Amino acid sequence: MNTISRAQRWLRRRRIGLLMCCSFFLVLPAHGQIRPPVVAGQFYPNDPVQLASDIERMLQDVPTPLVDGEICGLVAPHAGYQYSAATAAAAYKQVQDEKYDIVVIIAPSHRDSFRGATIFPGRAYETPLGTADIDVSLARQLVDLCDQVHLVEYGHRAEHAVEVQVPFVQFLFPKAKIIPLVVGHVDWSACEAIGKSLAKVLGDKKTLIIASTDLYHGQSYGECVRICGQTLSAIVALQPKTLYQELQSGSSQACGGCPVIIMQIAAQQRGANAAELLAQTNSNDVIGQKGGYVVGYGAVAVYRSQAPSGKIEFAPLDIEDQRALVRLARAAIVQYLEKGTVLEAAPVNDVQRQKRGVFVTITKNGQLRGCIGHHEPTVPLYQLVPHMALAAAFDDPRFPALRADELDDIKIKVSVYLTNVYKIDSLAGFKMGVHGIIMRKGGHAATFLPEVPVEAGWRTVEEEMVNLCQKAGLPPGAWRQGAEFWLYRTQVFDENILVH
Repeated sequence: MNTISRAQRWLRRRRIGLLMCCSFFLVLPAHGQIRPPVVAGQFYPNDPVQLASDIERMLQDVPTPLVDGEICGLVAPHAGYQYSAATAAAAYKQVQDEKYDIVVIIAPSHRDSFRGATIFPGRAYETPLGTADIDVSLARQLVDLCDQVHLVEYGHRAEHAVEVQVPFVQFLFPKAKIIPLVVGHVDWSACEAIGKSLAKVLGDKKTLIIASTDLYHGQSYGECVRICGQTLSAIVALQPKTLYQELQSGSSQACGGCPVIIMQIAAQQRGANAAELLAQTNSNDVIGQKGGYVVGYGAVAVYRSQAPSGKIEFAPLDIEDQRALVRLARAAIVQYLEKGTVLEAAPVNDVQRQKRGVFVTITKNGQLRGCIGHHEPTVPLYQLVPHMALAAAFDDPRFPALRADELDDIKIKVSVYLTNVYKIDSLAGFKMGVHGIIMRKGGHAATFLPEVPVEAGWRTVEEEMVNLCQKAGLPPGAWRQGAEFWLYRTQVFDENILVH
């Protein structure tokens, strides 16, 4: 039996639709009713066949969906497709078999400055895949209900952050109408008002809400990894007001931070109670060359879950897998020093394909020389260990970049997580020297690995908490009230295992 791809079926439908609607196009309303594409040929292909094929290929490359629940919202990046569309595909893959009446796309304004949020006042957005109709009636209801939302072209004229999401929506949900919502200057109260109003006008319609955002923008790969990890952890925590505070303080960074917050508020109003990190990368990792300007990307699903969240345990690594990961860490550092390129490792077994959190610590003559980690189980060990080794060696902001003449004097330690990161209600379940701990309060956050209090000689939980507050930039007693805590356990090994 001959089969045709989703892209071929989509293109066939589009050709038939154009033939059936040719007389309609002759009587379209005057200029301004359709928002034309402005970044086609720059951010994504201008050719509809190529665009549909690219989207289909990227969706096929994403593993089987992870989320067990009804998805209410997604976070997806909005850079050029060559950099971020594979990460966006990880989000859209989760809903590719769904059917929606409405898809709301919430994006930041990169070019127009205004207060509140705007909806394009026409009837459709256009891309090379055709037109995506706007639900004009629902848009007007939202404007009437919320004085923060306006029907104007500001925010839409040259903005890419909505437009790059539209081809994915058209490809997967050709019958859905859209609400393109661009967010300007808003505070917490405005985000809350828009989110709650959006949830109210959506009612019981089958709806997907997409928050379009990139993460860290800057010159430091290590800072990108660290801050993106912090930001995505804050997003997955599904606490919109805390996320807003972290964005205001700068401890989390996202150009579409307020769109994410509005999406979360609306999703929670519609029953969402959980979030899952689906993918994370950055532009340096995508091109395989670290250094220079770097932008972070992440994909997150927000959903209604029936299953309680809690601790997940992983099996310890055997000695050969420990040795392999330590060798990968050093090999990545050596290759970067010698060639200036990022090591492209390949997994040798299923253990190395496992997705777990990892920290890599570098010491020199017994003194700390760099330490960077990633908490979330989103990247396979064979990729994450060398990446964290590079970040610890060259991008820990506390130390200068490692030099080639230091290679013989350093020792590499790897901490592979034995659990996920799970939230606790009180410190009663925390055991010094056994658990790593993360504290977050008012936009500040810090973590200590399990071995830190032992190596530091701390004797009480209070002593560790005081030092954790200091690391987070908080007063010594800030941990006692209003702080949130997460725990994790690790398996620690270093290069000493190579000589035994």
